[in-house]
Amino acid sequence: AARTALEFQDPALWEKRLLVERDAETLITGTVALARQGNAELRDIALERLLGLSFASLNETQQLEWLRACGLVFIRMGEPTPAQQATVSAYLDTFYPAKWPTLNAELAQLLVYANSPKVITKTLPLLAADAGQTEVHIPDVLTRNGGYGGTIAQMMTNMPNLTQAQLVFVLRNMKFGWSLEQRKQYLEWFKDASTKSGGASYQGFLDNIRNDFLANATETERKALAGTLAQTVITAEELPKPIGPGKAWTMDELLDSVQGGKMTGRNFENGRRAYSASRCITCHRYLGEGGSTGPDLSSVAGRFSYKDLLESTIDPSKVISDQYRASVIDTVQGKIITGRILSEAGDSVTVLTDPVDATKLVEIKKSDIEEMTPSKTSLMPAKLFDTLNRDEVLDLLGYLMSRGNPNDPVFAR
Repeated sequence: AARTALEFQDPALWEKRLLVERDAETLITGTVALARQGNAELRDIALERLLGLSFASLNETQQLEWLRACGLVFIRMGEPTPAQQATVSAYLDTFYPAKWPTLNAELAQLLVYANSPKVITKTLPLLAADAGQTEVHIPDVLTRNGGYGGTIAQMMTNMPNLTQAQLVFVLRNMKFGWSLEQRKQYLEWFKDASTKSGGASYQGFLDNIRNDFLANATETERKALAGTLAQTVITAEELPKPIGPGKAWTMDELLDSVQGGKMTGRNFENGRRAYSASRCITCHRYLGEGGSTGPDLSSVAGRFSYKDLLESTIDPSKVISDQYRASVIDTVQGKIITGRILSEAGDSVTVLTDPVDATKLVEIKKSDIEEMTPSKTSLMPAKLFDTLNRDEVLDLLGYLMSRGNPNDPVFAR
């Protein structure tokens, strides 16, 4: 009631009080009142005051109120800038996922809206685990009528996981940062959900959520998910040439550029071009396009820093993932075969011998193997940046860390 009364007063009479308010409950409630005025000129002030609170010091109810107040600021006072999205994302990422399902859903919703680079990676495991479905108690009133009551009671014994359904509904709007495997994992949830009961419109709701999700994927990703994407080999002749001139880049040189304030005003299209010109695309899929012999790079922003990316490119043999490590195989016939082990099923070993061409496979009988040792050298070639000039390298890094979003703050001018 107090907040409603406040909303009927001229904000000029009380907004300055909000700027110095220290009580969290009063500040959050006051921000809601301010947001409901719909004055876009006050958006930055409202957001600044909310971000000035320590989220960790709030109780769960206040955290829920904070999230809804922040959402209302953006709904009523205008969309946040990319820089503000990044600030909100960084502010909340530490607290997600939460233990309380209601708080978790609100966190996920605001993190998706803020285009968090980590929300996909953090949410998908919740869809595969027991996300805390509330125990269903069938009220006695349903047993009074064997018609409609029996139908509802039967539905309630086979309800979908509502906690997971909320997360799936929210995550459908996340446009950037998906790897192909993550998109497949998201769609996998619908298989079990389709066996549940949720009323006459339930299946229609599932279809709408799935359709929204697919609409936010690229055409290439949709084809791959539908199984219609043919496996292609990208050759050097198909790729654009580096602009150059290149040089033998060192870690220190490029790290100084990254940390020296040069990761603003970058060029999205030049970064996309450099991704192909440097031949990253031949082995790595990004946004559904590219080779598949190396890790999918669509979600690197949520897992790695600029330093990590530079290190893995300049010195790829320093740290090699077990999943992509090559092996050196000595056969009893005296041959030496180097490649990544794809399968050890049955009495043979399947080896990918060409990191660029996923069709170059060699099958070796286990009885023909004399020795098999992990290779100390990465299949990924070193010095891939050496053909690029400084702007090409920095634009490429920005392109990867943007998750394919041309409106990412790194491209702001």
